[in-house]
Amino acid sequence: MNRLYVSLIIGILLSGCFSEAPKSKHKVIFVSILPLKYFADKIVGDNYKVEVTVPPGAGPETYSPTPRQMMLLNDAQAYFSIGYLGFEQVWLESYKASNPDLHVFATSKRIDLIKDEHQDGDHEHLQGVDPHIWSSPKTARLISENIYTGMIQMDPEHGDTYLKNFNALLVEIAKVDSTITKILAGAASKNFIIFHPALGYFARDYGLEQLSIEFEGKVPSPRHLQMVIDAAKSGHTKIVLIQKEFDKRNAEIIAQETGCKMLQIDPLDYNWPEQMIDIARKLSETP
Repeated sequence: MNRLYVSLIIGILLSGCFSEAPKSKHKVIFVSILPLKYFADKIVGDNYKVEVTVPPGAGPETYSPTPRQMMLLNDAQAYFSIGYLGFEQVWLESYKASNPDLHVFATSKRIDLIKDEHQDGDHEHLQGVDPHIWSSPKTARLISENIYTGMIQMDPEHGDTYLKNFNALLVEIAKVDSTITKILAGAASKNFIIFHPALGYFARDYGLEQLSIEFEGKVPSPRHLQMVIDAAKSGHTKIVLIQKEFDKRNAEIIAQETGCKMLQIDPLDYNWPEQMIDIARKLSETP
């Protein structure tokens, strides 16, 4: 989707057909995905209504905002982004253009970002940044701090409330981190297969290795599937994870070929603490 096309869409949305924007009783801030809404809800409390751009079941790589969302964004006070999701790279500049007063904050600041790379012969190619920064408690701390800092900058009048809520959230994140560490201490394998590589930061921060079925955002080729199968067998991998929004067929093939147990996860769910602990428990299971 090119910039001209995006601008035309926004022009239509802001024309007479949608001239009346839905009015909220609260001041509104937007976040990209549901886990960010969880962190923002905890920090802002009742001072703002937190709207999420990508709804449950939708993919953040290709999502397009609805007319209602575009109108709400036109009156929103702030947008908290990941900064590297596919839909953000298409739409974020347009959000700013349609609402010049919109405060935009990147929640990825100061996070040690994972660069996606692959081997092509003797050369290593950089593909971009792994955007799944919410997938680990260790990075979630910095995401939360970035949200807190943004709120303080935008609304210093309620700084004491945001600080109190932020500190309470840090305690909760620390408990999740401690629980995951204990669960994974008994894991039978340090390797796991996943369809879409959404747990790169989780794997890095807890000493695990993630093998991705999806390759460069595309349906895997037979050659790539065989490579994953061979790597799984040599690494004694026990688990294949599949996100609920993806087709299970390729994951089922690998599970059958390797004897792995296939389990479903939902790292985009709103209940971030529950999902992180659930993922750790599933990784500690044995077939």
